[in-house]
Formats: sequence, structure tokens, C-alpha cells
Amino acid sequence: TTAIVGPSGVGKSTIVSLLFRLHSLKDGIITIDDVNIENYELSSYLSKFGYVSQETFIFNSSIKENIRFGMTECNNEMIINAAKMANAHEFITQTDRGYDSIVGDSGVKLSGGQRQRIAIARAMLRRPEIMVFDEATSSLDNISEKKVQDAINSLSKHTTVLIIAHRLSTIIEADKILVISGGKIAEQGKHDDLINMKGEYSRLYKLQSDIDKKTGV
Repeated sequence: TTAIVGPSGVGKSTIVSLLFRLHSLKDGIITIDDVNIENYELSSYLSKFGYVSQETFIFNSSIKENIRFGMTECNNEMIINAAKMANAHEFITQTDRGYDSIVGDSGVKLSGGQRQRIAIARAMLRRPEIMVFDEATSSLDNISEKKVQDAINSLSKHTTVLIIAHRLSTIIEADKILVISGGKIAEQGKHDDLINMKGEYSRLYKLQSDIDKKTGV
């Protein structure tokens, strides 16, 4: 699990856009397994990824169909396994009709954390080699954030995880944290190491902790 952090506007999401080849590089290369990503056929390359953002797309159908979206060949067992990996199975089974429960327009019958976990299950159903979370927990309350974070930690046992983080509390357990500042990687390491460095990451973490205390988060 690798996390990318830094102040707003520093270019964290731009890195994701470059990784997904939405923009062309002006200089340098990006490699996966030492292969330039430009050398992969695009559709084959993109199939390597699962993606969950802050804004999730949930349509007015059953939970099962929302998870299976576009993957008609997937059976119920595969859907349930994906939901379990996304820490979603428990709440799904507690709904009135389980996996057949209708969630309403934009998933109005689900909480923000539940919608995110449905989105994670949908992504995991595709068995991605790399899961990308682009500020996926930034708009959630503490309880929902914890459940989504538990799902991310579980996924890290099965696949490579890249997290673009706004809330630093969500990436404490990351194997590597990259701190972006001034258009470059200013610091990198594990959470405790970066805190002890008393640099940019330590400053951002303390600032966020102070804000959380004042707001009661």
C-alpha cells in the first residue's frame, strides 16, 4: 500500500490522471513491472485497475446489480466474495431483502460509507491488479470512514493499493507514504518515521489533528 499526500492543489489527482493515461507525459516515463505504460494496449492496461473516488455512482437497482454492474458473467458467489472483501456483506444481509434490496436513486437508501463499500465491491469484482482510492473517505463521518478503511486494509492483502489521501488518519498503516510539496516528492517513508522527521508530513498531520479536536471529529 502506497499513499500520496500533500496540500490541496499540489497535484495528487493529476498523478492519477497520468497513471490512467488521461494526459500525456511531457517528460519522463511511468513504468509498471519495469514496462513503460505507454507500451501497453490501452484497454488491456486499464483493465489492471480498480478505481474508487469520493463521488460514487450508484443507480436505482438492487445492491447485487450495483456490484455486478457491467459484469453479467459474474455469479452470486463471486458477488458475495467481493462484498466480503469490501467489508459490505454484513450491512447488506441486514437490509430488508439482502442483495436484492433496491437502493433508490443515487443510492439514497444507503449511507455514504455503505455507498463507498458498494463501489469498492464493484471494483474488486473485476479482480484488479492495482486498486486506486482517490480521496475516497474525505467526505465520510468517522464511523463510516473506519469501516471503509477496514475494507481498504483487507484489500491490501490481495492487491496493490494506491491511496490519494486527504485525511491522513486513513493512511497510517500504509507501507509507504509519499509527501508531495513544491512539485516533487519532499518526503517518503512510513507514518512513524515521517512524524519523527518533523517535516512537512508532521506539520500536516498536526494541523489536521488540531482541526479535528476543535470540530469534535
